Amino acid sequence: MNNKYLSINVWILLGVTIVLILFTFILVFHNETIPNKIYQDRNNLLSVGKTAAELIKPIGKINLAL
Repeated sequence: MNNKYLSINVWILLGVTIVLILFTFILVFHNETIPNKIYQDRNNLLSVGKTAAELIKPIGKINLAL
């Protein structure tokens, strides 16, 4: 009887571990390209010789690509 409960607990622990690993992987993969986007926007904002409209344009831009 104890073996049955032990195996159920092991499977539950294994399932929770797999879910946490997948969550961590998705979180890291999703944020992998964010620094490049920040540097791109920062370069646009700090560039010299642009008008105010050109400097503000990247801020309000919405990127829907996945």
